[in-house]
Amino acid sequence: MAVHPPTADEPVRGIHSGPPGPLIKIVKDQRIAFLLVGGANTAFSTGLFIVLALTFPHAPSFILLSVSWTVSLVAVFFVYRTLVFRVKGHVWLDLGRFALVNLTSLLVNIGLLSLFADLLQFPRIPTQLAITLLSVIISYFGHRHFSFRRKHPPEQPQTAPIKGPKEEETA
Repeated sequence: MAVHPPTADEPVRGIHSGPPGPLIKIVKDQRIAFLLVGGANTAFSTGLFIVLALTFPHAPSFILLSVSWTVSLVAVFFVYRTLVFRVKGHVWLDLGRFALVNLTSLLVNIGLLSLFADLLQFPRIPTQLAITLLSVIISYFGHRHFSFRRKHPPEQPQTAPIKGPKEEETA
């Protein structure tokens, strides 16, 4: 079976249900809307990390990163849910999946940041900026295929219509 990229009228594979979010009225493509929101969140989270790093220069990197990650996680979850995907129900399940995808990205980030900034003494802020690219890729594919996924309702089996007595006589 050939896989074709979705058109503007088709939902992104793995993300379904609900009308398009308000951002889609402007952007017209859910993938672009996703990346715009993710980019804004990445900028917000990175900015928060920088503020924390400058405010608390002796704090361990993983603590600064964990605080900025948690604040941005909650904020962006609701932004994605209301502006981009417009899913309904399953708030806690969606938040759990969303957190799991982001936690994977965070653990990779913490590991790399601790290695390069704390152990190898690379500068903290440029190191975090470089690691952010990998985090964005992990998050994009995780949210696209997992966080806001909805199962399609099972298709009803096609049955032949029942013919009435007059239809049977003419057939």
